[in-house]
Amino acid sequence: MFYVGVDLHKEQSWFFVMDQEGKKISSKSIANCNDKLNNYFKTIPKPFELAVESTYNWYFLVDMAEQYANEVFLANSYELKAFAKRHKKTDKIDARLIGDILRKGYLPTVTIPDKYIRTIKEALSFRLNIVKDRSRNIFRLKSLLDKLGGKCTGRITSYKRLDQLRSADYPNEYKHIILGYIDRIYFLNQKLSESDQHIRNCFGKDPDVNNLRTIPGIDYFSAALIKSEIIDINRFKSFNRLCAYAGLAPRVHQSANKLIHGSLNVNRRKKLQWILIEIVYSYIQSLPDKTKKYEVIKKRRGSNVAKVSLARDMLKIIYHILKDKREFSFIY
Repeated sequence: MFYVGVDLHKEQSWFFVMDQEGKKISSKSIANCNDKLNNYFKTIPKPFELAVESTYNWYFLVDMAEQYANEVFLANSYELKAFAKRHKKTDKIDARLIGDILRKGYLPTVTIPDKYIRTIKEALSFRLNIVKDRSRNIFRLKSLLDKLGGKCTGRITSYKRLDQLRSADYPNEYKHIILGYIDRIYFLNQKLSESDQHIRNCFGKDPDVNNLRTIPGIDYFSAALIKSEIIDINRFKSFNRLCAYAGLAPRVHQSANKLIHGSLNVNRRKKLQWILIEIVYSYIQSLPDKTKKYEVIKKRRGSNVAKVSLARDMLKIIYHILKDKREFSFIY
């Protein structure tokens, strides 16, 4: 078996090929061109395993490598730093490091989502970016109107509210700027509606998404986001592992007779943690027993701890729904 480590960049990638003893077979920088990469893959001795760091643009390289390699791995960038030398860093050294750790069997990896999951991720990221852009323009519009004494309050997301702002009287020297912000918000509202419709059309028939939507507080967007972040529920042997993955498990530090429970783990799936915390209030308000539990914990530990505790309860329901392929009514 041969082992290939790849240091992937935007324009080019450095490949380092070694044998089972760690002896160098090949070390070369290849431009990220389909023809050149395909030609180089054909020259690598077979069989081989390949590992590449999970940079932002790994899609195309992994898809291509899977046609030639026995197995392809995506290295965990966060944990890979523990193996790196701090005094010396080059593309060649990084590629050799990845290949060598792969050969020794210590490579920290992340799951490679299939093309369907990647499509969901990109569609949801597009929607999230639309919301961010709209929020920025709303803040800028409100800030300008406040400077002019307009005291703009309330939500500026509905077409009715935007039309009211458009027809208001503004100083001539600022009118063009204000109307420009309003037009941007109006345009982004339309794109947001189109994005929501696209998500429903593309992923509305997914059985996991439909099962998750039976949980109070979860809609098409949140269900698709939860599925895309979890990827495959069967890779979690227990709920506790999923809880830690989602960032809802507290840190634990134990030494001798000391045991300290700290804040939530920072090494987590940010989007999964965010959406669970975001929708937990709707989940709490829809179920009387969860409302009662929330109030009890809130009185004793505060609202933030109560919110995380109920989000953990909701995640356990999500775990069983995805594991058993059932709707919420069969579990609750």
